[in-house]
Amino acid sequence: MTGMAKIKFFMVITFFIIAAVFSLFYKVDRLAQTRTVNLTAIPTEIGEWHMLDQHTDARASESEFLNDVLFRTYKRHDGKTISLAIAYGADQRQHFSIHVPEGCYRAAGFDVTSFGIANMDTPGLELKKLLVKGQGRTEPMLYWIVLNGKVVTNHFERKIKQVYYSIFGAQSDGVLVRVSSLSTDKDFQQDYEIQKAFIAVLYKTLNPELRRLLFGDKIDEHKKL
Repeated sequence: MTGMAKIKFFMVITFFIIAAVFSLFYKVDRLAQTRTVNLTAIPTEIGEWHMLDQHTDARASESEFLNDVLFRTYKRHDGKTISLAIAYGADQRQHFSIHVPEGCYRAAGFDVTSFGIANMDTPGLELKKLLVKGQGRTEPMLYWIVLNGKVVTNHFERKIKQVYYSIFGAQSDGVLVRVSSLSTDKDFQQDYEIQKAFIAVLYKTLNPELRRLLFGDKIDEHKKL
């Protein structure tokens, strides 16, 4: 175990000890999350991209803990397509309800390679960078997660927050936004830049409510491209 891994391990153990002690002496009011969202209000035209199709039906296994989902395909004038997937869970105390793509794709038999975190200045985002391969396709993918209005794509920070919400009953919603496209083994790196450009235009196209939902409360709107 590396030095950094040991530090993270002891931080997690310390957090659980503090949480256990706190829960013995303090009563936390468990408030139900009542926020509603309308993901279909996301524009069908995003810059040079126009919507080809969409569906909003969650799988049976997901409908128990996800309140809203949106799957859309957008197409550019040159024929390039991008898939946009959004999963919204109103109450992150239940089942740690935001499930990351790595686990879902691996469970479905795909090979998933992680390239760590990629950053965007506008909007200010930390994006998880994946390459999914299998069943005759190569799919570069970027995603990020917002919990309680803050981008927490980092795995360690996200788990700490989810444990906190679960133990203390803190009210919080969460959303995962995934952008992907089909590519080739040779050209997949270029697709990440196309996806980032799509995300930047998506951010500018959204109304303030949806922008806060999908990009967090503390996005710096004064940064310029």
